Amino acid sequence: MPFPTASALPALLSLAIGAALALTAPSTHAQAAAAASMPPATVPGAPMPVSFNALLDAQTMVAINADPELRTMLGISGDGQADSSDQLTDVSLARREVNRRFLADNLAAITQWQGAPLDAQQQLSSGLARWFYQTQMDLMAVPWSAAWLPVGGSTYAVDQLFSLPVNLPQFMDNQHAVTDETSAAHYITRLQAMGPKLDQVRANVDMQAAQGVVPPEVALQGAADQFRTLLEPAPKDSLWVQSLQRKLEKLPAISAARRDALIAQATRAVQQSVNPGYQRLLADVQGLQARHLGDKGVWALPQGKTYYDAALRWYTSTDLDADAIHAVGLDEVARVETLMDARLDQLGLREGSVAARVQQLRQDPRYLYADTDAGRKELLGDIEQRLRDLDPILPTWFGHLPPQKLVVQPVPAHMQKTSPGGYYYPPAMDGSRPGTFFINLGDIESNTRWSIPTLTYHEGSPGHHFQISIGQTLTDLPLLRRSLNPSAFSEGWALYAEQLMAEAGVYKDDPAGDLGRLQAEMFRSVRLVVDTGLHRKRWTPEQAATYMQEKTGMKASDVRVEINRYLVQPGQAASYKMGQLQLLALRERARQELGTRFDIRAFHDLVLGNGAMPMTVVAQAVDGWIAAGGGDPRRTP
Repeated sequence: MPFPTASALPALLSLAIGAALALTAPSTHAQAAAAASMPPATVPGAPMPVSFNALLDAQTMVAINADPELRTMLGISGDGQADSSDQLTDVSLARREVNRRFLADNLAAITQWQGAPLDAQQQLSSGLARWFYQTQMDLMAVPWSAAWLPVGGSTYAVDQLFSLPVNLPQFMDNQHAVTDETSAAHYITRLQAMGPKLDQVRANVDMQAAQGVVPPEVALQGAADQFRTLLEPAPKDSLWVQSLQRKLEKLPAISAARRDALIAQATRAVQQSVNPGYQRLLADVQGLQARHLGDKGVWALPQGKTYYDAALRWYTSTDLDADAIHAVGLDEVARVETLMDARLDQLGLREGSVAARVQQLRQDPRYLYADTDAGRKELLGDIEQRLRDLDPILPTWFGHLPPQKLVVQPVPAHMQKTSPGGYYYPPAMDGSRPGTFFINLGDIESNTRWSIPTLTYHEGSPGHHFQISIGQTLTDLPLLRRSLNPSAFSEGWALYAEQLMAEAGVYKDDPAGDLGRLQAEMFRSVRLVVDTGLHRKRWTPEQAATYMQEKTGMKASDVRVEINRYLVQPGQAASYKMGQLQLLALRERARQELGTRFDIRAFHDLVLGNGAMPMTVVAQAVDGWIAAGGGDPRRTP
């Protein structure tokens, strides 16, 4: 069955999600200085930032403006900056040292701030920024780090899920809007730049391989399969050209003759740049496959322990080591297994292990959708109905609801094989695109009527859509606070949202749906055990898959997709449960200390109204709220 994954924001750009917003370094040190990424006093001729928030915003905007793909994804335009929507982001090897210097200079500017004393909100902003820059520097400390910030989750230059060449098709299809002839021409110019960009990726592949860092075989095979799929059609029938064709058909103001000319240009760009670039990269990947290095965790890489320790700090917002997180996972697995056993008993399933009974429920025809277009349409309709059913419920749990619309769409067909069960893509900041819950309909049997509700609450409302969309509305906060999504917060919140809906009574008459929620929680608990097992305890993928299947009752094929994901994104799988546990602990602390003054709506508004932060900083905000006596937080800790 499908389970939610991180926001697609980072995954699709290999820059930040999620869910998380990635910051890429400016093109030159001069640009960095101009944006106050060094201490202000050291920047010749640069004015002192008028406030600490201005300093943070200057740092953030330099990063965004140096990253054309990120600007497109965020929907930023009309801000006085030169239009870069005809460019792709530089990921050449020369960027590695620029990235490191950028992070160090930004951190120095924050720690050496000599302006007005920081107020309570600025202290939260400082805590988030320091944590962000330091954790990224720690991840980039290994000599084989790639030419983009590791915040994107792409440890290897090529993998089957999160790497740049895998996600470029969805970026061009879903994010590059074509609204007129100029934006269509920019789409074509980006296609022409694709070959050189893929060659930059190849340089990163070769750099890592020279240092003994080769992706797992499953990652190489998955990437190679996707490259072959992209290369199979004739250029005129390619995903790239067909995407432009669909967009142009919605623009009657462009004449048919001009549309034909644009399509012809795009076809030539695919033939001359895109396809040759993917062919060269495919040849590199095939060369790595010939080495048959197997599927191992990062423990097998040079400085793998150092890297994994840094990854856990980044993804969990804690300083707990792998052994401690492994132990937390084992305890949670035992606790949730007891709850699942009781719910299965209520459903009349009393014989066999918990996992075996879950498998039995998964095969029950009462809970299956038909493997037809009608069945897929029904599934989408059920998700949309679940979201509508929340309309009268959510205002009793939240004082502030996101103004942005949420839509539900199927995962594109070409991505279904390697995509997770569902993911969320944020709305554009300029309002031009709603938040989107993508549901994978490729394997319809993996979606059951008892599993879909939890997935909906996680990816949609009140999960990722609430957290990310509300974060975008906090315009009085620095941009970094509004757009960065630390995984422990974003995924921890989405898992917290699953439990919150059970507390709100949505499963009162749906014990099977609540079993689906518990299985999803078991899945996240197992992740703690499996991720640390793979990357620290030297578990084989087979060991990890056996444990996961025995505890969750998931299909073997779904388990393997998950294990393959953990192999290429070390540490991220631990973020869900660790974040949820910390949010629950903070809520209980507030409830105990405030007593009758505790207001669940105010607590949620506080947590979401401060933007996504590492959990240590969230705790600081909650403690400030408790000290102030609770009440309407108004984003004041």
